[in-house]
Amino acid sequence: MTTTTASARASCGASRVLYISSASPVPSKIGPSRRHYHILGQLLRFYDVQLLSIGRQTDPELFEKQFGNKVVKFDYAVSESPTAIKYIRKSWLTLTGRCDFLPARNRTLRTLCKRVTASQRFDAIILSTSLLNRLPLPRDVPIVADTHNVESDVLARTSMLAETFGRRMYARFQRPSTFKEERRCTLKAALLLATSEHDKTTFQRLMNVPNIAVIPNGVDLREFRPIGGIGEPGEILFTGLMSYYPNQQAIRWFLEEVFPKVQLAIPAARLIVAGAAPPQWLLGRRSPAVVVSGAVPDMRPYFHRARVVIAPLKIGGGTRVKILEAQAMERPVVSTSLGAEGLNTRSSAIVLADDADCFAAQVIRLLCDDTLALQLAVKGRQIVEREYDWDHIGERLEAILSERIGLKPKLSVPRGQGPED
Repeated sequence: MTTTTASARASCGASRVLYISSASPVPSKIGPSRRHYHILGQLLRFYDVQLLSIGRQTDPELFEKQFGNKVVKFDYAVSESPTAIKYIRKSWLTLTGRCDFLPARNRTLRTLCKRVTASQRFDAIILSTSLLNRLPLPRDVPIVADTHNVESDVLARTSMLAETFGRRMYARFQRPSTFKEERRCTLKAALLLATSEHDKTTFQRLMNVPNIAVIPNGVDLREFRPIGGIGEPGEILFTGLMSYYPNQQAIRWFLEEVFPKVQLAIPAARLIVAGAAPPQWLLGRRSPAVVVSGAVPDMRPYFHRARVVIAPLKIGGGTRVKILEAQAMERPVVSTSLGAEGLNTRSSAIVLADDADCFAAQVIRLLCDDTLALQLAVKGRQIVEREYDWDHIGERLEAILSERIGLKPKLSVPRGQGPED
């Protein structure tokens, strides 16, 4: 257990918020940490915030460097369990009919949660995922549950679409337990935050959630901005955390069903897969035409070199940050309908294709037609500026928290500032 106190002083009149995160907000470049990082940054604009998070041994020091003088206090439950141990625990929970979301069962986090909430008073507790609502939390404090997906819905899709029998069986057995736990946790919350209108509708339809609002994923427009050019000829980019099964399934489908068709038309085409923790089968597919980079410190150079960015997802939920980042850097995107689910596709800034032939044809089209690619890229940037800027999203979040649960912002709130400032 790691406990660190920051030097920040509470602001007069501002509500005090405890933000509990299932993964450290830093490093912020991959997986759920991207949303945690920006949600925390926006909360800090308006409220006095204390953090409680699960993290690795190195995360508290990284957090202190970036946020230490901004939060009132922060505590980390350090978790370094080997992957094999996590797999065994998740398998046992699934076989015994229980939800296998491990962070809510972390003993150190539960102990910290009891201690922090018993010794201090908060005006609201905000959870990075609804499944954290099984932690020992006070009943007299409003609980706001953020979400990344409708987790049970993702499992339902996995049970039908996963390639392997084992993966389908896992999802089939785990889905009822996750649905039961997700429904219980969302109904206990005073307010649920969904990342898209689609997820909001799904929560309402499946779980009858009464108090719900949409806070979409966004992009930092100061970090991801166009720097000119149209990328390298023939270069196709896929980004994402590669330990996440929907990303693995997406790139396997593209490699096996789509990319060979692209190569027939454009022999020099090259696929770049950039993301942490690539599985062994993907590393085995490396060749001059397929580059698997693993984790990268900065994704922007990869977007800059890409001629086309792809999101060939068949499973998943929420909204895809990778698409928003590509659009912010003025790169055209080809996506499945599910990959772009929850994003603004009405203006046709994202090219949609759901079968292999159509997906390949659209990738080829954008690799060959520079004028069309540039038109889509510019339109995508305009949409991101209008709808997915994190600073605008933060202001919407503050308005919702004020209206729904009565939180009060700081007397002087900096506008147009995020966690980097």
